[in-house]
Amino acid sequence: MLLERLSRYLIDQTLELTPDFIRDNASRIPLLFQVSLLTDMDAHIDKVSDIFLDFMEHITPYDAALVYLWEPEELWFCKGLRGEIPSDIDKGDIFSCVIRDTARPILVPDLDEMELSKDHLPVDFSSMIGLPIYIDTKIVGCLELFRKEMEPFTVNDLVFVKHLLLSSENILKEVFGTKTEWDFDGALDIRMDIPQRHLLLDVLHQYEELSKRLSFPLSVAIVEIQNPVILGLYQRIPEGARALKTLARRIQECLRCYDKVLRYEEMSFFIILPGCSSIDALTAIHNAIVKLGTDLAEDVKIGIATLPDEAQDAKGLINCVHQALSYAKKRTLPMARYSQTDVMKAVNFSLELELKRILRACPSLDVINDLLELFKIQCQAEEVAIRNSPPGTPVSWEGNDLGFITHQGLPAGISDWILSYVTPAWAVATAFDSDIRNWFISILATASILIDLRAGYPMGYSIRVSDQVYTVAKEMGVSDIQAHQWANASLCANIGYLGIPTSIFTKGDITPFEKKKIHGHTIISARMLKEYNVLDLDENLLLYHHENLDGSGYPRGMKGDEIPQSARVMRVIDTFNAMTSPRLHKAQMSHGDALREVYALAGKTLDPDVTSLYLDTIGF
Repeated sequence: MLLERLSRYLIDQTLELTPDFIRDNASRIPLLFQVSLLTDMDAHIDKVSDIFLDFMEHITPYDAALVYLWEPEELWFCKGLRGEIPSDIDKGDIFSCVIRDTARPILVPDLDEMELSKDHLPVDFSSMIGLPIYIDTKIVGCLELFRKEMEPFTVNDLVFVKHLLLSSENILKEVFGTKTEWDFDGALDIRMDIPQRHLLLDVLHQYEELSKRLSFPLSVAIVEIQNPVILGLYQRIPEGARALKTLARRIQECLRCYDKVLRYEEMSFFIILPGCSSIDALTAIHNAIVKLGTDLAEDVKIGIATLPDEAQDAKGLINCVHQALSYAKKRTLPMARYSQTDVMKAVNFSLELELKRILRACPSLDVINDLLELFKIQCQAEEVAIRNSPPGTPVSWEGNDLGFITHQGLPAGISDWILSYVTPAWAVATAFDSDIRNWFISILATASILIDLRAGYPMGYSIRVSDQVYTVAKEMGVSDIQAHQWANASLCANIGYLGIPTSIFTKGDITPFEKKKIHGHTIISARMLKEYNVLDLDENLLLYHHENLDGSGYPRGMKGDEIPQSARVMRVIDTFNAMTSPRLHKAQMSHGDALREVYALAGKTLDPDVTSLYLDTIGF
């Protein structure tokens, strides 16, 4: 009955310290590290509450607190109750019972919303939080914090308290001493003994965001046990669960400290390896499994996949690793990478990955056809390709016949744009032009049309912005070389949109997480184009052209002069053009309304000097 009444207050979130959380709470984060560094504590078990609660007041203020420990013996501690202590408090309360049964945190933001009599509550309060206390991944007790007049507790408070408890784990071990024998037949470890598949996507999203922000690969693996008998599962359940936990711990010990091992499904583990390429992941996991012993190593199947080379987001990465595991089982291989499965055909690539492959390739007609295939997919056309002979539209370069371009099912006008911008690359591929820079600029200009289509801009939007960036740069007195750097960078600044799932652009309202994905396009752009020195692009413009003068922009939240000059120029020009262009989900402003809006933003989000120069230069 209690569980039913309190079920809506149980928290399923993973409560991790995300990069945004750390940034927003930078002043309190060091306290967590201070606790983790405390060692050699000569403390009696009766003082265990002080270890938590004294630090807790600095991190998450409260009016009253209760600590229950049911391992290695039944104990309880309190603070701030002052005459409110019930006579039967040593038997626990409704919150400690639910935490013990479910091993999940509780958040009650408003007591008045609860359907419980105050007679059944341990203390008088307005809001409360409760969390399990772990030692070696086993729940040994719980902590409850109560507020009376202060602001209600939030999920952020749960995050802090959870990590304070985890940081205090070494102190608990010293207090209890090595003589303690933990009874695993009581309450089994909820984090390892219950499959966490439903939580995995939330955890993986955090690693995905960090991977894209810092431009490192992210590999994952599924390790599946083929024979449950080898671990005693289904015969002696407590022993089997204990064996699973031991196995996970042994795998973790063979990996790096920042790799993560999760119980995934009934007979499998999910391993997250940040910073590992597909090959590195294969080597690391192979070495870890071999160290487990021959019997066990021969009884597992492993699938491996990597972001961004084989998937474009966390959900796609999970699908890829499942396909790799399926391939390993069908071919009776001990392990397989996703790239071995033959599933990675062009049509299954994300546009980001396919365009990245195109940019890496040497000039050839096949590469141009691969680029046109992306237009075919994006526009759902029947055919878009270049040919050596009719039928098709004839194409020439400086009096030289190049061939024909044929298209069926393309929307009106798109074929003309494609023809204009793909021709220079075609000339390089057929040796009528020897300047390799013209190949890359032509490919990027053609890709910019694809980007405009992808993000719902009118065709030629990116090219128009690029032209205006060059014009303003010259008016500012920038050298011609640097002006071209800015212009070329602005031409492909939105190329990262190709790494955003199409579904996000084609829906109405988007979730905060989907908004963060869109915000990640600047980092994707910089990562995709980083290695192409021949283009001589301005990396600052690629990364920071959505930063705002007041610090409200992304991806870094820079302010004022922290924002590079090229990015400030691009921000002004992109803002005005976005306002005056028809979009999928935003009405087009008149030039007059856009002018008033831009002037209003000058000095707030837009550089006022650049704004004034831009509007004077373009002639509005």
